[in-house]
Amino acid sequence: MARNVLLITTDQQRFDALGCNGGAFARTPNIDALAATGLNYTQARNQSTVCMPARSTILTGQSIRRHGVTSNGIPLPEHAPNIAQLLADNGYRTALIGKAHFEPHAAKTYFENTAAGDGSTGPHRGFERMELCGHTGRAGRSLFHYPKWLADAHPDAVEGFHEYAVGGAPSNAGWGDTGAPQVAHNPIAVEHYHTHWTAAADHGLVGRIGGYGQLVLLDELSRPPSPLGPARRRREAV
Repeated sequence: MARNVLLITTDQQRFDALGCNGGAFARTPNIDALAATGLNYTQARNQSTVCMPARSTILTGQSIRRHGVTSNGIPLPEHAPNIAQLLADNGYRTALIGKAHFEPHAAKTYFENTAAGDGSTGPHRGFERMELCGHTGRAGRSLFHYPKWLADAHPDAVEGFHEYAVGGAPSNAGWGDTGAPQVAHNPIAVEHYHTHWTAAADHGLVGRIGGYGQLVLLDELSRPPSPLGPARRRREAV
């Protein structure tokens, strides 16, 4: 019997940020447990230090020179080889929850930027379903499913979704215990925070379609990159 596949990725997380790899600053018990009971590849090499080239390599299995996404802002060609499409063609149910970023975030001509506003979850790029979240995604530049859900269901919590730390953004002011930028004390409830939303969407999706056959679920967490504004209850638990 074919196996289900769950691929979890995080953004901008160094090798030594994890407890299983010697990190001592942040506690990562769940990843540490996976490493203790599985394989920890200590010599793995990322293809790029920025999002779109690295993510395109994950999806295609190709080097950057081969798939052509040499920097952010260059969309992955639609005809590029695609592991999600290959598995879908062989009977798997496929989904991506969280950050995709195979397409530039600024242009409204791409599915990733228009899907939430159009009420669409796919299919797209071999994924039967996409529910998107990222460092950005508010209406006006692009609109992803998480900020739309937050604005529709919990409008009082919208200011707890901190986007890029640019001039005028909440997280660009001095915050926290040191007055440094990008470390805001965020009052948003844990259950409304975007990483929690991503996990909840995963669980709901598995419950809805997991019983129909093999499932490939790409779980793309858009943290830990800046701005670092974790929900207050999580910060106080550290």
